[in-house]
Amino acid sequence: MTGVIQYKPVVSELLQKEQELSFDAVLHPYAIVVTQDCDLDWDYRARQTASSQPSKLLNSVILCEIATAREIRDTADDMNSAAWKLVVSHRHERFYFFEKILAECEIEQEGLPELTADFKKVFGIDAATLYRQIELGVVTRRTVLASPYLEHFSRRYHSFHSRVALPFQYESEREG
Repeated sequence: MTGVIQYKPVVSELLQKEQELSFDAVLHPYAIVVTQDCDLDWDYRARQTASSQPSKLLNSVILCEIATAREIRDTADDMNSAAWKLVVSHRHERFYFFEKILAECEIEQEGLPELTADFKKVFGIDAATLYRQIELGVVTRRTVLASPYLEHFSRRYHSFHSRVALPFQYESEREG
C-alpha cells in the first residue's frame, strides 16, 4: 500500500483534561498489512451487513512500515555491506527485502523500487479510518504478495515478533 496516513495524538496534550486533542498526520509512503487475511475478511463482511457482529470487527489494522532499500541501507544502524548482504538474502531477522517491481507487474503501472520492511516499525490504524482512506483513494494498493512469498514474509515477521528476550547474550570461550 502507498499513502497510508496515521493520526497520532499530540503527546503534550494528553495530560490536559477535558480538552480536544490535536493530531499529527504521519504519512507512510509504503506499508504492508500484517493483520491476518481471515480477520480482515470477517471485519469487512461484518461492516457490510446491517446486523454487524461486534465480535468480528477489528479495532485496528496492523501494518509494517516499508522504506526504499536505499533508505534502509543508508540510515539503519550498523548497516555495512556484510549486514546488507544478510538483508538481501533474507538472513537478517529484522528486515525483509522486496525486489524491484516492473511497471507492467504493478497495479498502478508505475513500478516500485527495491523496498525493505523493518519489522521494528509496526503501527496500527483504526480499521474504519483505513477503509475510508482506501475508499477516498488516499491509500492505494500497489501489488499483491503472492504465495509462497506471502507465507515467507509472514513467517519471518511472526518469527521476529515472537523472539524471547534473554537477560544477556551467550558467550563462547575463545580458543587459545
